[in-house]
Amino acid sequence: MNEIRFLQEHATFSTREFAFGCGCSRSAASRRLGKLAGRDVLVRITRGAWCQPAHPAFTPNQAAPILLGGERGYISFITALHLHGVISQIPAVTQVASTGHGRATSTPIGRFEFLQIKPEMTVDGVEVSATNPPYLLATAEKALLDSCYISTRRGRRFSHLPELDMAMIDSEKLDFLFAQQMYPKPLASAIKARLKREAA
Repeated sequence: MNEIRFLQEHATFSTREFAFGCGCSRSAASRRLGKLAGRDVLVRITRGAWCQPAHPAFTPNQAAPILLGGERGYISFITALHLHGVISQIPAVTQVASTGHGRATSTPIGRFEFLQIKPEMTVDGVEVSATNPPYLLATAEKALLDSCYISTRRGRRFSHLPELDMAMIDSEKLDFLFAQQMYPKPLASAIKARLKREAA
């Protein structure tokens, strides 16, 4: 595959992927990508990771797997609720549920916020996006549960959510996912009460 075709087919990629796709060494790939970034053809997200913001398939969400590194995680919370049409407000940051420590990081393509959840909560209610490259995305129901879960933690983040279009939430899927999370009883009661308030 030549360079032009590779760039046509990849909106977000690593130096390693570019080297493999173009049949060159990683050092040669790094030099070439640096030159393209210098001409504003590419943007360096972080070390070894690049994107083309002008590419028709590009979305900043594609950077989430790169920024997660070895952690498990997926796009969730307000970001996912917006993507699913549950809220109309456009989030100022990209929010990611992660098994790692909570943190925020700024990149040339936007600010990312990582909120910690338990590993067992990363299994159900997560789907693969239809983008290329794909990323993991919470369903609308899982994003709502994740937001309610975080609201019970210290600091009570998401204690107030933007106006929700609950017609975009499948109540049967929500109830199923709620049961799958196996929350401790006090936590389950708090989340259930929160969901009831949001649905009112």
